[in-house]
Amino acid sequence: MELEPGLAASLRKIERQVLAEVPLRPRSVRVIWLAIIALAAASIGAWVTSDVGGDRTLLGQIAIGLGVGGTVLSAAAATRRRFGWCVLAGAISGIAVPLSVLGYWSTQTGLGVASGWFLVAVLCHAVLVGNWVQCGRPPVPPRR
Repeated sequence: MELEPGLAASLRKIERQVLAEVPLRPRSVRVIWLAIIALAAASIGAWVTSDVGGDRTLLGQIAIGLGVGGTVLSAAAATRRRFGWCVLAGAISGIAVPLSVLGYWSTQTGLGVASGWFLVAVLCHAVLVGNWVQCGRPPVPPRR
């Protein structure tokens, strides 16, 4: 039995939307939002404290930019709860973990300023990566 082309297209669209939805547990959502808020504060703190006489290191600036990007994309992913947004937010935070460590290192060695905000950002990115990776795993059936 063949479906009408318009109906078949509508059903495929609904199927794609349902498969793209990401179920998040309430506890995970709370942890994600706390990490987003802390990451926003850490990015602002790193921006303020890593400026020495108008100079900033390139790695520090990249780490701060990834912190802002991770904040925005994670907020979008937590709000929209779509698979693509979650993957993108997880990828940005995954890239930001080592670059934030390098941002801390370059700011400390290049400018002589130890900005702990970069290390706070590393922890926030790690928490976000851990939560966004859960979106790609199949759901675990409840134990009896």
